[in-house]
Amino acid sequence: MNPPLQNDSTHLVLFYHGALGTPIYSLDSRGKSLEHASHWAEQDLGHRAVMRVNRKQHGLLLEDIQLKDQGMYRCRVDFVESPTRNVRVRLRVVVPPRSMTITNDLEPNRKVGAVVGPFPVGAVVNISCQVLGGHPRPKVTWWEDGSLLDDVNELNASHVIRNTLSLPPLTRQDLYRNITCQARNSNLVSPMTTTISLDMHFPPTSVRLVGRSDVVRMKEGVTYQLVCEVEGSRPAAEISWWKDGEAIPDDMSRIDVMGPYTTRSTLTLTPEAADDGSSLTCRGFNPNLSQVLENSTKLSVLYKPHMELLAGLNIDLKDIEEGDDVHFDCIVDANPAVTGVQWAHNGVPLKTNLTRGIQVSPSKLILQEVTRDATGFYTCAAANTEGARTSNSLQMDVKFPPTCVGQQQLTYGAARHETLEVPCQVKAHPMPLFFRWAVNSSTGLVDVPLNLSSPQGPLTSVVRYTPQTNLDFGELLCWANNELGRQREPCVFSVIPAAKPEPVSECVAENNATMPSTYAVLSCLPGWNGGLAQSFALEVRQAAKEEVLEKFRQAPEPVFIITGLKEGVHYLLTVTAANSRGSSPPVTLNYTTPAAATRDKFFSSDGEGAILPLTPYMLLLVVVLVGVVALIGVGVMVVKKARRRRSGADIMYKSGGEATLANHTDGPTIVCVERDCEKDELMKAPVILTSPVVDILPNHVTHLNNVIPPPPLENEVLLRDKGGGGGGGGGIGGRREGDVVGSTRSIYPNGLAPLACSDSPSSRSSRSSSSTVALNPDYLAKALEEVAMTPLPPSGRGVVPHESTV
Repeated sequence: MNPPLQNDSTHLVLFYHGALGTPIYSLDSRGKSLEHASHWAEQDLGHRAVMRVNRKQHGLLLEDIQLKDQGMYRCRVDFVESPTRNVRVRLRVVVPPRSMTITNDLEPNRKVGAVVGPFPVGAVVNISCQVLGGHPRPKVTWWEDGSLLDDVNELNASHVIRNTLSLPPLTRQDLYRNITCQARNSNLVSPMTTTISLDMHFPPTSVRLVGRSDVVRMKEGVTYQLVCEVEGSRPAAEISWWKDGEAIPDDMSRIDVMGPYTTRSTLTLTPEAADDGSSLTCRGFNPNLSQVLENSTKLSVLYKPHMELLAGLNIDLKDIEEGDDVHFDCIVDANPAVTGVQWAHNGVPLKTNLTRGIQVSPSKLILQEVTRDATGFYTCAAANTEGARTSNSLQMDVKFPPTCVGQQQLTYGAARHETLEVPCQVKAHPMPLFFRWAVNSSTGLVDVPLNLSSPQGPLTSVVRYTPQTNLDFGELLCWANNELGRQREPCVFSVIPAAKPEPVSECVAENNATMPSTYAVLSCLPGWNGGLAQSFALEVRQAAKEEVLEKFRQAPEPVFIITGLKEGVHYLLTVTAANSRGSSPPVTLNYTTPAAATRDKFFSSDGEGAILPLTPYMLLLVVVLVGVVALIGVGVMVVKKARRRRSGADIMYKSGGEATLANHTDGPTIVCVERDCEKDELMKAPVILTSPVVDILPNHVTHLNNVIPPPPLENEVLLRDKGGGGGGGGGIGGRREGDVVGSTRSIYPNGLAPLACSDSPSSRSSRSSSSTVALNPDYLAKALEEVAMTPLPPSGRGVVPHESTV
């Protein structure tokens, strides 16, 4: 722009771009200095172009260069006098790449960020780096730690440059591997780069049961913890437990991550018998991979026998009749094996070859020709080292035709035109369908009309029978029918003209060293009851005065325990039987109580144990003390006198075999005179009573006289089987051919048989099977000095004279 001539000046400056014949910028300084010249630029340049004319820099300044600005530029300078000058310069514009995108063939639609993957071990991955834009065309390459991996470029129609890097099969060492894609098109600008990191998933390398071998031994019902450890998985492995191919619920195990590549699962298992021999498997796997590793062990579970009792094939236990053969199968499952099987019927063990018709083996019970006694529950039991167990029970009901029930009243007494209600009770299974009644009298066998009998429960029929003439006395016959047929032998009931009962016999009153001298046990054998229910009465008199001291009546058996007697005194004990027809002749027994002098001894206070004689002074002191005690007792009894009968005595009994004497609010009054206080010891003295007798004194387990009775002989029967048994109307009146009648001495030793009744209201309110008679304390308080003056009999035993006093 400087003119070649000294006095010349720049007149006009023009800039041309490319092949255009028109300037794109002009500076007009005609008539002006360059500093004040006029500037013009075409519209496309706008404000991006400005002409600088300062001394340090002359030229066209282009700002915000664009690719279209690239090309040949020509500058033309016109001077006032000098020739025009032209200068050319080529402008090259470098455009960096617009964008860079990385993808992989495993996820073609997903753009990769800083991390690519995760990829499984062994995967072959192709990673593409795509560059958009750039001038000149960029070069796309892959690098790792300064080393060139790939420089092969591809060009597509969209002016996208791509370079795809193919990686060899990935290994665990490729985790977090960094590779860089670079795009460069000029040294004027820094290349565009993107670095990515490889992420990977690892499958487990090992699965093991910690501390376990091929077989795990356990006990049924005991809780164990088993540990499975999985290593090598990324991310942490998931662990599942399986038993015989079935998954165990996840809530039975706990997962713990022990390190980057180690996971542990703890299984809480309480084995059952069914688990014995099963396979327990632990499986470890990466949730993102398909590869699974597992480790298995066998379970050996020790358990008590598991029992199942089954009826034999084609056997219906509800349809068994007498005479059928039945067998049971006992299925035993145990580890270790059982040593044997025990069979039981209603809880009682069955032993082979001990019972006819029973065959026992470890797995089978055979019952041949069963009877009704075979009815009940059957079980089998077994044991091993782990314990014992009993099977389920199976109930077998053996069907049988009706038969008569024993211990029924078989003889009934009645007057003419008196209506009897005679019950007929049978045993049968199934229940009877109907009953038949007939009369076997002197005129023959005649059926009783159906309207005269009625059911009383499923097993009892009651007939209303009225003998009109003497010919109507005889036998009532009863048959029951069930689905098996009619009863083979009828139940036979004798209807006889009623009479008064016969007197008792063989009465004995006893006392021995185990009893206080004021006690006596009176027992008799009952006579024939006259065909009606009979009861017994006892009157106690002092022989010297003939005064009735005590009277008890309505006792079911002629057995009495008498308390409150005076020592060394002679008594008359009178027993009478009675039924609705009247009373029997009385039987009177003479009895003298032992004297106190033969029983009581006093000890000196010097501790030497010397026996001192009973001096008159000491006797007087005892009499005074006893008198005071008796007076106190009399005062107490005055309050209760209104509730007592004339004699003031009562009966001790135990209702139903359960209540104790302490519950008897109207109990007997016994004043302790010398050895009378040993009443409690008598109560504790053992007494054995044979069924169906109910013990009426507490703690009686042996006899009062400490004598164990021999078992009943074949010719001896219980009261319930006696022909003349009273006690609530049971037994057969009279003795027919074939009846077995014997003494009760072997059944009730020393005459102590069950009995209880008295005139007192309390005793009548509860009928029990024995009685204890306590004399009025007023009687005990009278003339205590007579105790020492009464002569002592040879023994404390009273017997009925050869000819009873009647």
